[in-house]
Amino acid sequence: MQINKLLLFLLLFSGAVYGQDYPNEFTEIEGWNIDGEKQFYGPDNLYDYINGASDFYMGYDFQDLWVVDYKNDKNRLLTLELYRHATPLLAFGIYSEERPSGAKVRPIGAQGFMESGAIFFLAGDYYVKIYNGRPEVSDSNFVVFSERVANKICTECSLPDEFKVFPDEGKIELSERYIPENFMGISGFNGVSTVDYKLNGETFKLFVFKADDASCRSLMKKYFERLKYKKKLKERIYYLDDPYLGKVAIGYRAGVLYGMLDAKTPEELSVVLNNLDSGF
Repeated sequence: MQINKLLLFLLLFSGAVYGQDYPNEFTEIEGWNIDGEKQFYGPDNLYDYINGASDFYMGYDFQDLWVVDYKNDKNRLLTLELYRHATPLLAFGIYSEERPSGAKVRPIGAQGFMESGAIFFLAGDYYVKIYNGRPEVSDSNFVVFSERVANKICTECSLPDEFKVFPDEGKIELSERYIPENFMGISGFNGVSTVDYKLNGETFKLFVFKADDASCRSLMKKYFERLKYKKKLKERIYYLDDPYLGKVAIGYRAGVLYGMLDAKTPEELSVVLNNLDSGF
């Protein structure tokens, strides 16, 4: 009986897969076969695989991870890591945090890059990492394998819909970010999308937050209280002086907060905010 209990414990807490089904779409990847054990990790044991980084991934609502080796007919090995998050936006958040600032992006999935013998890319609610083995697979075959994995997730992958509302003019390439919590130093202002811009001699940041309207109104109330702003909330853009952030433009409409930070004269860039507002 004691042995049976021990075996049950080991099965439940081991990284190896027991009682979990590997996503069917990845069982067949042209030219490659699964080699060895498939490993599964959830929120309770991700620490066993990535140690101290696990808390960081939890901040982006990590769901599960599969780690699987694939081998081709020349005995070349690639290791696939499939990190799944609750939404495409959260998957983007962790991907963009780990993407180097000078990365040369590739059209793999929604977006990807190659770094130090590995390929990293975003596809739907997956953040995918693929590591080359020894001896190495050629770069061209490595990319083809990555593209085949991405196509198993989405055939027309794109960045999360939240970024489609941002205007194109003046947008700084690869500046999209997801802020998981306490944006602008406001408690509960969690899950904000931002993009950096350079326009009319100004460098600034646009942001968008979508939620239920009660949450939006509550956050605006908190912000007004911080600034001791007494007027009644209306659907409009407010140009305010923040003692911590300087000039702030923040707009409210039912279910949406949006605005501009870091601009010296946000009023002169009102056309940009109007373009952003028209995207909702």
